[in-house]
Amino acid sequence: MNLRHLLFSSLLAIPAAGLAQVSLPVNSAPVAASSESSRLRQMETIYQLQLRTKHIPLLSKYITDLQKLAAQADDPKPYQSEIERIQGIITSGGVVDLAAAVQSLKTPSEMPVTQPMPALVKNTRAFIALTPALARSITPTPSGSASPDAAAVGEIDWRIESLPAGTYDIVLNYACPVLTQPMTIQVSLASQKAEASVDASKMTASATTYGVMRLGQITLTTEAKGEILRLSAGIRGSSELLVRQLVIARARAAAVN
Repeated sequence: MNLRHLLFSSLLAIPAAGLAQVSLPVNSAPVAASSESSRLRQMETIYQLQLRTKHIPLLSKYITDLQKLAAQADDPKPYQSEIERIQGIITSGGVVDLAAAVQSLKTPSEMPVTQPMPALVKNTRAFIALTPALARSITPTPSGSASPDAAAVGEIDWRIESLPAGTYDIVLNYACPVLTQPMTIQVSLASQKAEASVDASKMTASATTYGVMRLGQITLTTEAKGEILRLSAGIRGSSELLVRQLVIARARAAAVN
């Protein structure tokens, strides 16, 4: 067990009476106004520690997936940049601001008009990793968890807040243990499409064994704002493809001879 794991285990083992001694970020005005030894501050500390137990394993798994994608990419820099960002979140406590994450995928028309407009997060790094948990809709509707690790997909939609003009590689992290016939996977965004076929050679050993497949490229002549990105796999009600993650990364510029 490394030092980080030891530190994390120690934090979880702190009794409630000693939680007021732990230094954690204050995320709300009421908590900030309370005293260091108040019950409110203790409750906030407990809450954040519980979030860490949920978020850190997911973030660590996300980093592992990014490392696999980076190893197969022509240009690993966008992946490395995302890895560094996630490592920074873990280092700073491992608690993700879910409101900010959801906000980055929304359009201005979806934001509350009665509240101050939060600053939109622009995708300046031209790198997006989409998971089923962030999807706007999935067909067929997943059963069980509302945030599946991988969803059986005939069709899945995400809303993209902003993606600059340029050429992008579309990479799918998937599982496909059962395939009745060859399947066409298509991704569409802002009238641009990329597609690839799945046959027996691209099947995976099980529903928990994931592969990586490059679906192709799309080229945006203008910035895509508030657009729907749609992935379809075979017929709309199909459930043979399990989507774990769809990555959109800026394509490396072609070498000039």
